[in-house]
Amino acid sequence: MTHPSKGKRVSRACISCRSRKTRCDLDSTGSPGTPPCQRCIEEKRECVLATSRRGGRRVRKKKNLGEAGASAAGGGSGTAIAAGPLQTPVRQTSARDGHGMDAWPHGGAAQHQDPSWTGDGSASRTDASQSASRRSSVALEGHLASADLLNPSDALDLLAQVADLEPGNHDKESMPARTANSRQAPRDTNLRYPPISDGALGFADAAALIQHYHENFHPFFPIVYKSIFDGHISEWIEKEPHVLTAVLTVASKEEPSWQRAHEACSRHMESLLSPLIYGGVTTVGAVEALLILAEWAPQPPHEISSIGCGKEDYGAWMLVGVAIRLGYLQRMEQTGLQDPPESPSESFSRKKIAWAACYMSDRQVSIRLGKGFWSRGPGPASNLRAVDFPSLQSQQLGPDNMGLLFQAQLELTQLFSNAHDILYSSTSHREQLYVGGEYVRYIDDFAAVLRKWKMTWGSFSFTPHVKASLILSYDFLRLYINAFAFQATMNRAAAKTRKANKSHTTGPLFADLAAAPDARFIYESIDAANSLLSILNSFIDPVAGLKYMPLKYSLFVIYAAVFLFKAWSAGAISNEGITGVRRAILGTIAQLQKTSSSTQSIGHRYARSLRLLWRKRSSKRGQKHDNSQAAQPAPNIPPEQSLPGPQEGFDSGLQGGIGLDALNGFSWRDLDSLGQYISNDASIHTTDGVLTTPEFDSEHSTNAVDALPVDFAYQNMWNGGDIIF
Repeated sequence: MTHPSKGKRVSRACISCRSRKTRCDLDSTGSPGTPPCQRCIEEKRECVLATSRRGGRRVRKKKNLGEAGASAAGGGSGTAIAAGPLQTPVRQTSARDGHGMDAWPHGGAAQHQDPSWTGDGSASRTDASQSASRRSSVALEGHLASADLLNPSDALDLLAQVADLEPGNHDKESMPARTANSRQAPRDTNLRYPPISDGALGFADAAALIQHYHENFHPFFPIVYKSIFDGHISEWIEKEPHVLTAVLTVASKEEPSWQRAHEACSRHMESLLSPLIYGGVTTVGAVEALLILAEWAPQPPHEISSIGCGKEDYGAWMLVGVAIRLGYLQRMEQTGLQDPPESPSESFSRKKIAWAACYMSDRQVSIRLGKGFWSRGPGPASNLRAVDFPSLQSQQLGPDNMGLLFQAQLELTQLFSNAHDILYSSTSHREQLYVGGEYVRYIDDFAAVLRKWKMTWGSFSFTPHVKASLILSYDFLRLYINAFAFQATMNRAAAKTRKANKSHTTGPLFADLAAAPDARFIYESIDAANSLLSILNSFIDPVAGLKYMPLKYSLFVIYAAVFLFKAWSAGAISNEGITGVRRAILGTIAQLQKTSSSTQSIGHRYARSLRLLWRKRSSKRGQKHDNSQAAQPAPNIPPEQSLPGPQEGFDSGLQGGIGLDALNGFSWRDLDSLGQYISNDASIHTTDGVLTTPEFDSEHSTNAVDALPVDFAYQNMWNGGDIIF
């Protein structure tokens, strides 16, 4: 007799479907028989095929007394007998059942059939551990079958999982943990956070500093997780110690009344940095903390020098590098390469912001130092906008939308990156552009895109200091792009001089700037540098604004002042135009000094650098003057007279040849070479202070920042008038 054929039994199922005892549909995708199944796709689970348990040793159940009595009483009668407390139906199993004994229904039947039943309603700890071990082993086998093994790191991860599944490991590790938790039951946060437990900071003080950071620092670099500003201090000490300590360190660094708290937070931050480097701690908060410290890089006291030489940038570069490594360990770069889910989680959004901030910080600090980039930028097809950062867009500080600010900074950073890659990527590439002249087309293209960015973001309403920071970035990029033509002209002149075996040119390098091939670019670069100084002196309060801005904005102004020095020394600025430049330089020195009362602060040290640079002689003619009087002016001399005029300390280019070797002795983009250029002059005393008088302070006082204009006009040459943005 022929029996009708039965349906083919599905022998493969994933771990999730097998645990649910449901059909595993592996044929709904494009590759039948392979994961993921339909259920895992719908529930967005990881689909791992379970391994077969056939051929293994089956432990047969012994009938207990209750079942034996039930069989004897009802054997052959066919009548149902009411079951007593121990008379529960036994689940029928067969060799073909892939679940076996481990899939008992909820209730006491499984316990009664288990020989480890103790009679008090609990299974023995040993068999429970073995059961958990068997389940973990099945999961591990499924993971081993599907996981990639592409590098040693994957192998180490698998070894760690095997070690965790060793019998007894969980018990041995969980017992001390339970003991430790029981000891810490009365959780006293003070004992685990040194700045508070040492008495340098109280909970109320910490809350005040966090609020201070939120109002004054956060708008310039809004990457701190927004919930930290709303939660309880004790909660975030436990959850986010890195980012919380970084916020407290930065918020207290410029306030004399918080000096003790700043030192305590700095020490604790240093203790948190070592595990990040040696242990590879992978938390988003650790990445955010490193980026915050890089933006407001405090210089260690043992490295403080009398003048600013760019040491802060070196520290920031290292901090950003560690942040990028930690970001890669968390696969943050994938947030900028893959399409986001329709409803991104809070964790995904936070990682996306942190990785975009890694990209911006890496590009900016690398450009300032002339180093290569290390972070992967947004994908070629991605165009990140404010809507891509919903957690930032929901934050509002006055008229400042954090999402829009982040987008504006991101777009400008992309322009910085492109300009660096095309114009400044390497020394050999720059020299090729100097000779070939292709840079003219590149500068024109960048200028067009930069004007478009200005037209877009100039109409947005932001608080004055936040808007001023955008203008500083815009003008520095304008200087960065157009100054390439200035350096190209100097490079060609130096090459001709070397070819003629001369140390000086036969006449002024820029005797007739308007007739130079790159005149429009040189005019534009001088205009951008003057605009930077004008913005600082006229629209930024040094105490309420510049002190809280990231370090890069102060450096933008310093770069501009150094560039103007080189332009003046080369004769690109006439005697009539230098008067306004000198006044702007003196105003910049005063603004930097006012940012802090400490003479070893960043503002004071770079103010001292600028003053010494603008007093330095660039020709032998200037060195024939009275060095002692020029190097150390009398205290009663007004500051306007403490800098040399065109005929006092500098060869303006109208009186003789220009020492190109001296002009090329430092780069306007390299603060370290600038420090060496200043320090190598025996007539310069780097410990000189900067003289100011009440009259000088009154003349260069900061105007109301509310007067910052919204509209702007594009000019070819700065005329000492209003800001152009």
